[in-house]
Amino acid sequence: MAWRWLFLVSLGSWLVAGCTSISVAPSCPSDLRVGESGTLQANESHAGAVPTYKWEAVPADAVTLESPTASATKVDALKAGDVLIRLTASDSLFQTVSECHVVITQGGSPTVLLTIDPSQIAVGDSAVLFCASTGEAAAVTRTLSQVDGPAVTLDSLSEGVATITPDELGDFTFNCVGGTADGVISELSVATLTVVAVSDGTNNGNTNGNVNDNTAGDGGTTDNSNDNGGRTPRGGRSGRG
Repeated sequence: MAWRWLFLVSLGSWLVAGCTSISVAPSCPSDLRVGESGTLQANESHAGAVPTYKWEAVPADAVTLESPTASATKVDALKAGDVLIRLTASDSLFQTVSECHVVITQGGSPTVLLTIDPSQIAVGDSAVLFCASTGEAAAVTRTLSQVDGPAVTLDSLSEGVATITPDELGDFTFNCVGGTADGVISELSVATLTVVAVSDGTNNGNTNGNVNDNTAGDGGTTDNSNDNGGRTPRGGRSGRG
């Protein structure tokens, strides 16, 4: 009887050891900057049946997890701080919880550049405003606004692009500001659009016509002067009488 008891104890110990030896030992990037991405990987051993996974982050709003129930997932850093990554894995009989840490540091300041194409148009024509993120830190928001000139309507203000069709002459000045996911704001980028009148040649035609008329009139004056000079002999005949 004793040997049977010892056998059962040994078998039970082996089963328990086999099931509870599940290890996932998750690997995390040691550090990320705000706006960067990394990979979380479960390194399971003795997983037994097909395991299930659950990734969590504390604080939850510091990162986003692309596939929180997969053995590996992309992690996007959103906010600076020390983030605890917790992985719960189960083989349908037992589960284990493992952890790792990611240090997220503040990203750099974004840089934006506003361009207007074309930079000079005629009344009634259109131009496109485009604000591009040009810095190392991504500007996830790009907001346009008008700062000078006759008022025009801007759409898609937070997307950094707009088409405008001014109906007045003048200089129209706009700016753009960018912001990162964690609220870091860029310096302003400023650009100016010049709107000129439409030239259809009408004014030039009138001017040329007037010049020609005046020239003809001057010639007429010259002719009249010559005629008056030619009448002088009549005065001579009067003297003979």
